[in-house]
Amino acid sequence: MSNRARTRERRQEREKQRKRNRQMLTVGAIAAIAIILAVLLVIANLPTEATIDEETIAHYEGIETSFTEEGFAVLGDPEAPVKVVEYASFDCPHCGEFYQTVEPTLVERAEAGEISYTYVPLYGTGGIRNGEGAARGAICAGEQDAFWEFHGVMFDWQSLYANQAFDGNRLQSGAEQLGLDVGAWNSCLRSEDTNAVLVAATTAASQLEGFTGTPTVTVNGEIVTPTVGEINAAIDAALALAPVSTDDETPAVEVTEEATEEAAEPTEEPEDETTPEAEPEMEETEEAAE
Repeated sequence: MSNRARTRERRQEREKQRKRNRQMLTVGAIAAIAIILAVLLVIANLPTEATIDEETIAHYEGIETSFTEEGFAVLGDPEAPVKVVEYASFDCPHCGEFYQTVEPTLVERAEAGEISYTYVPLYGTGGIRNGEGAARGAICAGEQDAFWEFHGVMFDWQSLYANQAFDGNRLQSGAEQLGLDVGAWNSCLRSEDTNAVLVAATTAASQLEGFTGTPTVTVNGEIVTPTVGEINAAIDAALALAPVSTDDETPAVEVTEEATEEAAEPTEEPEDETTPEAEPEMEETEEAAE
């Protein structure tokens, strides 16, 4: 065999070896990707820690709840003299700070009947992942009369789990712990009604003059700096201008037919008897008599 033929044969052998190496690398990469996907799938389906503070649940007990026409949750009497509205998102850390520092005062004043407190559910205004999922979860919890409890849990999780607060199946674990019908809750998440509430929230924020981000708070339609002092001052000022309730006035005496007849009957005028006690007498002293 000539040198040229041997050289060509060695070159072909090296080419075959390179092909085998590439094939092995490809198979290895596919296997590694499959393993990674399998691990991620297992992790995603593992029970996720979803701590719920009982104080959060108790925080809203006994307070009237309702919803606006748009589907926004309302805490307190919707006919209260002062309307407080918060535009916020669960993925917004500043909204979490508002929940910790300001909301307790709003809950107290809603319980006292001074205000109604409405939450407009936005998402995407902060950096925490899956804020939309949290918003949908809260809206659907509201379908089972648990909006405010779910809302409180979402903000609690901000401080506990930070950017992973709404990851994995934690939201569903929260729904289960709150005693919700998870099947109905899951069906609600992508429903048209839930979509409509989120669209209405975005529209309301875009139409609010002066809205620049979350949290934004209005008191009777006017934007207020979102601090305890400023909001309380605005509420107090609005209460001072509110009409005085007449609910506590003494009820009018009902006039019956018998009472009317008795009033119509003539009464005898009493004789004018003068007694020593009837007219006060001035006591005279000896000096005055002289």
